[in-house]
Amino acid sequence: MISSDDELRLAAYKRVREAVDSLTHLGPASEIIDRCAAAAAAAADLDRVVLSRIDNGTLVVACVHTSDQRHGASGGRFASASVRLSYPLVECELLRRRQARLVADIDQSQPARHAFLETLRWREYIAAPIVVDATAVGFLHGDRAPARRPLAALDAETLEHFAAGFALVFERAVLRRRLRDQRREIRRISSWAEARAGELGEGAIELSTDGSEQHEHRAAAPQLLADDGLVTHLTTRELDVLRLMADGKTNGDIARVLFVSEGTVKFHVKNILRKMQASNRADASARYLRLKMNDGSSFASPTLR
Repeated sequence: MISSDDELRLAAYKRVREAVDSLTHLGPASEIIDRCAAAAAAAADLDRVVLSRIDNGTLVVACVHTSDQRHGASGGRFASASVRLSYPLVECELLRRRQARLVADIDQSQPARHAFLETLRWREYIAAPIVVDATAVGFLHGDRAPARRPLAALDAETLEHFAAGFALVFERAVLRRRLRDQRREIRRISSWAEARAGELGEGAIELSTDGSEQHEHRAAAPQLLADDGLVTHLTTRELDVLRLMADGKTNGDIARVLFVSEGTVKFHVKNILRKMQASNRADASARYLRLKMNDGSSFASPTLR
């Protein structure tokens, strides 16, 4: 037969699971942080919850949840509060033990012993460190309204379990974001490498002994004199793309003419705009046509390969 204490514990674990699950389905880490305090309040049946991060040895408020307007007023003033983590602060001991604690022996005349005491006037509260990869990164603080049942050891245990679940969800969200950033960087490098490989493979090879390397470098980077007198260097392939741009071709058209991918064309266009300091394709094309007329140069047509 299940005792009443076991029933309370099972009910608490169920609330923790539901609260953590509600965070799991959120998107970026910032959204998880914004919803953390409300989820913690639901998990541990608390009326006020404060999520704070540890920033250079200081607790800085990240999110506040209050269940009524009286508490909400203090929460508004509380948003910019911070507490230095130094003894005799109770939270310093909790950081060392990595455990949640029900703090009931509060002396209102000693605010330095309890985080946020001057703002929230705790009668009793629970503090639970948030640990990610063996490092404490923040805290959850919470209490109940005086008219409700007093806090108990089970409440501290419940908030501690929620803090552990939140840490896992938050860490996963951060790793997902880092993975997306890495993938974008890999795609960018891949596009660059593909473009460079194309330029190297398509360059003309000559049998020469009198400065052929310098000649090849000059051929690969012709100079264009922009309107402001700035000399910029475009590769042979970038010149091909620029000529087709000036003819009004789209990226898809250019890709078909040059037998390259559309992503490679976009990469060349981006480099052309940067090197010519042009604001868009039309600007770059107009400068090219002006240079062509002013210089009287005989720009050859793109080579079909």
